[in-house]
Amino acid sequence: MSSPGHNDPVLVPLIRADDQRYPEEVEHLLAVHVRPLLARVLGRYTAVLSEADAEDVAATVDLRVLEKLRRVREGPGDAIEDFASYVAMMAYNAVNDFLRARYPRRARLKTRTRYVLAHDPRLALWTTPAGPACGLAAWKESPASHDASLGERVSGVMRDADRPADAIAAVLRAIGRPVLLDALVDVLADLWQIVDAPPGGLALVEPAQSAQRDAGEELESRQYLRALWSEIRELRPMQRQALLLNLRDQQTVDAIQLLLVTGTATFDELASAVEMTPEELAELWNELPLDDLRIAARLQVTRQQVINLRKSARARLGRRMGR
Repeated sequence: MSSPGHNDPVLVPLIRADDQRYPEEVEHLLAVHVRPLLARVLGRYTAVLSEADAEDVAATVDLRVLEKLRRVREGPGDAIEDFASYVAMMAYNAVNDFLRARYPRRARLKTRTRYVLAHDPRLALWTTPAGPACGLAAWKESPASHDASLGERVSGVMRDADRPADAIAAVLRAIGRPVLLDALVDVLADLWQIVDAPPGGLALVEPAQSAQRDAGEELESRQYLRALWSEIRELRPMQRQALLLNLRDQQTVDAIQLLLVTGTATFDELASAVEMTPEELAELWNELPLDDLRIAARLQVTRQQVINLRKSARARLGRRMGR
């Protein structure tokens, strides 16, 4: 049995409990600390998770938390310093795993949309109690609505997925108010005809030849990402951090999230690569990619040194991967 050590104080009764008391302490933690927090997190996904889906995700989180608690009690190497942050991270990971598996195209669209909102000066992305919200820059920090209906106000600019920033700006102007990110993604998926296969794996609209081409392209992309991730892990620590915390691709996608979405790297692996705990990375996740000044502050170097580190990292990757 481990000592309380660096664990969150709420875990101390469980760690000190004898075998007879242990199940009671576990149930207390689940009832008081885990399930209410889990309900709040899952409540943000009612638009995309059915009641049965939410129950499946909750059961997954329960099992993962129970396994972690067992390891915390048995050994000093598995401390949880902030139990609430750990549970929230597990909940978001479980939801994201579920949605990526069921709605891979929508997941990629959401990542792309988040990046555009965070980096186009006309637009803004911020956090609300109901979840990530978005709108025009002048609306930042205002309350957001679940209703993102356009009615008949659809233009050609809105349908142009090759110009995502212009399309998103036009959509938000037509909506006329801040909306939740998930509501905006629903609108964009409809406008850009981004449709996932149903859970049974049957294609909805694509002919077989098109589906085969998409599968081949996706396989090639995944192979490339696995090779890229392997090379990134070989970089020096400060190079990895300068690169990954500001990593993006040519299609305005936050590429560190792409590594997670495609299953190329786990959340814990990404945290390790940027010299953080999973809890620390979870706190920064919605703010990625970071600007160079924030990275410089984390690394305790100058902004120019961050630029130089990233430049040298890209040069090495270019040589190793081929341009």
